[in-house]
Parts: sequence; structure tokens; C-alpha cells
Amino acid sequence: MALKINRNLQIILKIIGWVLLIGLIAGMIRILLWERDYYSTKSAEIRAKSDVVITALGVAENPSEEEISTEDINAFQVESTKPRYLDIERLNIHARMKESVVNSETLPVPANIHDVMWYAGSSRPGQGGVILVSGISKGATKAGAFANLDSLEKENKIKIEVGLGEVYTYTIKEILIIDAAEAEQKLPSIQRKIDDKETVSLVTAIEKTEGNDVYNSIVIVRGTKD
Repeated sequence: MALKINRNLQIILKIIGWVLLIGLIAGMIRILLWERDYYSTKSAEIRAKSDVVITALGVAENPSEEEISTEDINAFQVESTKPRYLDIERLNIHARMKESVVNSETLPVPANIHDVMWYAGSSRPGQGGVILVSGISKGATKAGAFANLDSLEKENKIKIEVGLGEVYTYTIKEILIIDAAEAEQKLPSIQRKIDDKETVSLVTAIEKTEGNDVYNSIVIVRGTKD
């Protein structure tokens, strides 16, 4: 009788062991599948925030100077939380914010001088991070959206409207002009927050003429969310 009970107990323990083993394997499979789906759907713009350090400003090859109609500006659409428009009343700027690709340490610039570009590897408005925006100061024959970026002053306002229509306002705290040769050392700073507040960094390249010499410079304007 005792032998029969021991055998039954052994069978029960084996069954319990197999059930636990199958459960463990199933749990591991679920974790692996979740992790695979998570990283396969995780966009490059999110990963790039910690992976890519900006060390250079891109150059547009023969950017378009075609004027953008009011109808085209009004018809421009993006996802609900992505930047849609950049507004700077002081410079009379109301520009579409095109989304960049993220594939290197270079901050891309828009294909049209009248647009600006949101770097998709940076934060979105309202996320508490740093929003990177590039623009062109001058085309071959016309001034670009960021032609007078260096004329802004501290406490001027920058506004970004997202796809859903919400508007975020930033107050300018820093205005820097650096030599293009210093880009590798100084551009990484545009990815840092000011006073641990949500920050927007506007960047463009300009040419400064002094006497007979022409200097290539980069203008950086940074503000914090109100």
C-alpha cells in the first residue's frame, strides 16, 4: 500500500515538474516575443536620443527657393504629437517643420529654404527633452527662413505647434555664434537642457564678411519652455 502511494506521489511530482517547466518555457517565449516586437516597433527617433551625438550641421545641395503657398502651409499635416509649425513673431516666421531622418551625427537641413527641419532623433514638444530644429539662412538668390536668426534677443519667444494643434512657447535664454570649425566640439551642447527644463535649440549656418575675409559660422538660439 505504501509503495503504491509513493509511486502515485512520484507521478504527481513529475506532472507538477513538467507543468512548471512548460510554464517557465512559455513565459520565456512570451518575454522574447515581447522584446522582439518592442525593439522592432521602436522608432529610430527614440533610440537616437541617447545614441547619436550631433557633431556637424548638414549642407543642402542646391536647396529649393520656391515659395510655399499659404494653401500648402495650411494643408501641411503631421502626427498628433510631432512638430507641425515653427513661429517666431519677432522674425515674422511661420514655417512648416519637416521631419528629418536619423542616420548619422549630422544635423540635416531642409530641402526648401523656407521650411525648417525637426530632427527626429530629438524630443517632441511636451516630452521634457531637447527639441532640435535646423534651417537655412540663405539660398543661391533668396533669404531663407533663418536668415536673421542671429538678430534674436534673449526673452524673445519661439512657438511650436504640434499636429494636434497644441502650441508650446519657449523663451530664448542663449544666443551663440560659433566658427564652423568648432562644430565638432561645440554642437553637442545643443542636445543638453537649460536649467533642466524642456529646451528648443535652433541652428543655422551663416556667412559673416569682415573686410575681404568671409567666415563660415553657425548660429545657435536656445530657449526653455514657459
